[in-house]
Amino acid sequence: MKLQVLLPLMLFGLLTVIAIIVPASEGIAVNRTQQLTLQRATSMDQIVQRAETAVAADDASGLERYLERFAETYGEAAMVVDSEGQVVSAVGGIELDPQVASLVLAASRTVPQRSISTIYPWSDDTHLVAEPFANGASAASGAVVLEVNQTEAKAQITGWWALVALAGLLLLLLLFAASQFWTSWVLRPVRALDAAANALAEQREPDLAAATGPLELRRLSSSFARMSRGVEDALEQQRGFVAEASHQLRNPLAAIRLRIDALPRDESEEAALEAVGGDLDRLEHVVDRMLVLADAEHRATAEASGRRTGFADGAAREHLTSAAMLAAPHEERFREEGMRLRFDGHEEIRVACRKSDLEEIVETMLDNARKYAGEGASVTIRFAATPSSGWSAAAPGEGEPDGAFDGRSQPPEAFEAFEIDGPRAVLEISDDGPGVDEDELAQLGTRFWRSPSHRSLPGTGLGLAIVGELARANRATVDYDRAPEGGLRARISLVRTW
Repeated sequence: MKLQVLLPLMLFGLLTVIAIIVPASEGIAVNRTQQLTLQRATSMDQIVQRAETAVAADDASGLERYLERFAETYGEAAMVVDSEGQVVSAVGGIELDPQVASLVLAASRTVPQRSISTIYPWSDDTHLVAEPFANGASAASGAVVLEVNQTEAKAQITGWWALVALAGLLLLLLLFAASQFWTSWVLRPVRALDAAANALAEQREPDLAAATGPLELRRLSSSFARMSRGVEDALEQQRGFVAEASHQLRNPLAAIRLRIDALPRDESEEAALEAVGGDLDRLEHVVDRMLVLADAEHRATAEASGRRTGFADGAAREHLTSAAMLAAPHEERFREEGMRLRFDGHEEIRVACRKSDLEEIVETMLDNARKYAGEGASVTIRFAATPSSGWSAAAPGEGEPDGAFDGRSQPPEAFEAFEIDGPRAVLEISDDGPGVDEDELAQLGTRFWRSPSHRSLPGTGLGLAIVGELARANRATVDYDRAPEGGLRARISLVRTW
């Protein structure tokens, strides 16, 4: 914004300086030219008088002596020509060439060629002028041609122009300094607002006390300060409420569970008490997941603002992993429940993601698959760097054990369509279960949202929301669509390091 304000000021200042120095420079050139013209007009009158005398007396000796003194004084050439075109006297290097002859002809017709064009630093060093003379008759008796030396005048004009240009440059620099000060003063509240906005995004206390500038912008700074305090208070209250409510709920839940466990039971009441216990378990699970979600959201906000205080940083955020490593802790449980967990390859890729976060993301996605894919379903984990080639998601062939792919077919279409910037690695988890309807895909990851077909099954509706916040805390993205096998496919794009 500073450039947008400063540029018009400097453009206006430049035009103003040009409007001042151009007429001043032109005036200097015109004035010096007039001085030279008047000086040579006086000299020309002296030569004309002596030329008239010399032609009348037919004696050019006096004229020649004067022209020699004139040439020594001014360093200029001169020539006197009579009415017949014959040279009466000459000094210097003037020759009777066509240009001189033209001047003589014009002067002999009583048309003096006395004017000198305005002299500029790039003008010629000499300029020819001519003046007729008469010997008591109306007709001209001849003409005087003078070669005016403009070198000294050009040097003086150049010097004066340099001084004018220097004065213009100094004026422009002074204007630039004043414009810089003015622009900085005007934009100081804007810069303070920008710093305050960044501080608010990074959950720091914004400082607008020192903001100065125009009254309107100072008022805007004060309004922003009040707004930021309100936003910060609201965010702090929200975080505090979630944490405190979750912790406070644990005590009455524990007390209720103790009382239920202490109640005398008979066979008729056993089922009811077990149902109450199940509800308590579900409520405790919801409280735990809310705490996990609140922590993930807080960390994701800190990561998005560039502030990672309190979290793993640098090398601690990077680790090597593979599809086999991610699937290994869950294979036994899937086998016990009659489901198949398959993975693609053993290639290890270094990703910039906290190991515990990635393990929790995988665990949550696999738990969802176990609950909703159905008995006997197959779940696949694929993990590869992008762009990738020469690997596949082909099903195991005959004689191959579950959990190993051959890695010889085409790359999965998910990796071809996933457009991301920079080196990334994509983790894909898909199943061949019923999945969700197309119009429900956009709702996945919304807090407490569950598909109508899944509401009879245990769950809190917070799992995918936690996955999204954990991914955001590690600069990753999550995308859901329908898997080629028919179920749900989740793709997590992670930052890959070398």
